[in-house]
Amino acid sequence: MLNNLEALFAPAKKLAELNKLQIEKAMAVQQEATKEYVALAESRIKAATAIKDVAGLNIFVKEQVELAQSGFEKAVADGKTLVEDAKSYNEEVIKLVQEGGSVVTEEVKETVKKATKKVA
Repeated sequence: MLNNLEALFAPAKKLAELNKLQIEKAMAVQQEATKEYVALAESRIKAATAIKDVAGLNIFVKEQVELAQSGFEKAVADGKTLVEDAKSYNEEVIKLVQEGGSVVTEEVKETVKKATKKVA
C-alpha cells in the first residue's frame, strides 16, 4: 500500500535521534554539575576544617554567604538555558511531527490516486 516506507519513517528516525541527543546532553550537564558540586563540597570541608579562631569562622561564614548568592545566580542562569533548550527541542519535535504528517498525507493521496485509476 505505501510505497515509500523510508520517507514515511524518516521523521520518526529524526525524532529518535533528536531524543537521543537531548538525553545525552542532559546527562552531560548533570555529570558536569555533579563534578562541580563534589569539588565545591570538598573545598568547603577543607575550609571548614581550617577554621582555627573566630576570625576564621567569620571568613568562612562570609564565603558561604557569597557561595550561596553565586549558586543562586547560577541556578537562575541554568534555568534560563534549560527553558531555551526545551523551547528549541519542542519546536524541533513539532516540525518533525508536521513533516511526518505531510509524508503520510502525500502517501495516502498517491495510494488513493492509484486506486482510483485502477477502478476507472
